[in-house]
Amino acid sequence: MRNFRIRRPAWWFVLAALLAAGAFMLASGMGGGEQPAARVLVAARAIPAGEVIGSAQADGLLAFAGIPADAVLPGLILDPSDADGRRTVAPLAAGEPLTQAALGGAPGLGPEPLATGERAVAVPLRAAGAVAAAPAAGARVDVLASDGEGLAGRTRVVVSGAEVLAVMRDDAARGDAAGDALLLRVSVSQALEVTRALDFAREVRVVARPASEP
Repeated sequence: MRNFRIRRPAWWFVLAALLAAGAFMLASGMGGGEQPAARVLVAARAIPAGEVIGSAQADGLLAFAGIPADAVLPGLILDPSDADGRRTVAPLAAGEPLTQAALGGAPGLGPEPLATGERAVAVPLRAAGAVAAAPAAGARVDVLASDGEGLAGRTRVVVSGAEVLAVMRDDAARGDAAGDALLLRVSVSQALEVTRALDFAREVRVVARPASEP
């Protein structure tokens, strides 16, 4: 089974470089004697994806780091209470800043965590051009399954209006997108239906729904 990862946007690496440069300047006295203007939360140790953030002081996952005022960018988490009870969606290296993106997005702007009775299921994007037109997180899609051949074939709706939680990219550097998939929010019974379709149907496709259609 292929491993999937969620790619960070390019600004993530720029931000990490700015924070590292700011920390070096402060430590080496190159900041002109000025004190850090703000404190941000960073990973106190390597944190794997899927880790639940509890109390910053109790679990030892997080620490504060001082940064210059011009390095405080939107998305940085400054208050431990903003991270309590949330789960990381990507791994963090020791010293890496904790951001809303690392926790799945700012509250109210990204998908909500799974509720009781919900499951996250991955559906491959096998159709030609599907990756280029892949819906973003929060969009709604239908999952269709086709069985049989020729006139005896039929297509049915497996899940209607499933929410996209994330677009997952294949780690394998093959130069194609055969392993890319959509991570969907479904109920337990829908997860069984999707799994059955992926195992036994001739073809499974994901069809995007318009934003105006619930």
